[in-house]
This record gives sequence, C-alpha cells and structure tokens, in this order.
Amino acid sequence: MNRPSTAKEALIAEALGEVAKLIDRVEAVAPVMNSSRQALIQVSETLVHQASAFDNRMSALTQKAVDVASTHIVRRANEVTAKTLDTQILAMQSAAREMFSKEFHPVVNQVLAQLAHLARLAQPRKYPWVPWLTHGAAFVTGAALTWLVVVAIWVR
Repeated sequence: MNRPSTAKEALIAEALGEVAKLIDRVEAVAPVMNSSRQALIQVSETLVHQASAFDNRMSALTQKAVDVASTHIVRRANEVTAKTLDTQILAMQSAAREMFSKEFHPVVNQVLAQLAHLARLAQPRKYPWVPWLTHGAAFVTGAALTWLVVVAIWVR
C-alpha cells in the first residue's frame, strides 16, 4: 500500500475513533437528559401544588381583610350615626325651647294681663258675672297650658 493511502486510512481510522467516542458521549447524555426532564416535571408539579396552596392562603387572607374592613366600616358608621343623632336631638330641643319661649311667653303674658284686668274689674263687685268669667278664663288658661306642656313633651 502506498504511503498516502496509509496516511489517509490512518486519518479515517482516527476520525472513526473520534466519531465512536462522540457517539458514546451522545448516548451517555440521553439518560442524563431523561433524568433531568423527569426532575423538571416533578419540580413543575410541586410548583403547581405550592401555587395552589398559595392561592388558597391568599384567598383566605383577602377574605379576612374584607371582614376586618367591613367590621371597621360598620363600627365607624354606627359611631357617626350615633353622634349625628345626638346632635340632631340637641338641635331639635334647642329649637323647641326657642319656639316655646317666643310663642308661649307672649301668650301667657297676654292672658295674665287680661286676668289682671278682669281681677280689677271684679274688685268692686259691680258685675256679678265677673267671678264666673274669671273662673272660665282660669279654666281656659289651664287647658292651654296643659296643651302646650303636652306639645312640648311630644316635640321632645
């Protein structure tokens, strides 16, 4: 055989040896890749399970936050309502007192003036019907005062 062909054959033989080593290495990579794939699938399943558990915990936490916020809002609304109610009652009582003093006192003073006038008329006993008129005026005054007290209590 010729020397060039022997060199050529030697190179081919060496290349074939390198290809055989390469094939062996590729075949060795396949089981490692398969085990890596299995590990990746297992990690993926674990992650899905943990994400589901995390989602459940987040839902529970969100519901708890909603409950606490609702309770706080209801408590504050009740406080504001009670304060508003007290303020409204005080304003209504003040308005009733003011109206009572503006409307009731002048009427009482007028009735007192009329009764004083009737009492002066009754002094000489010139008119025998004056005592009955005085009694009637007292009755009407008492009824009016009773009615005003009832209205004042009702308004309260």
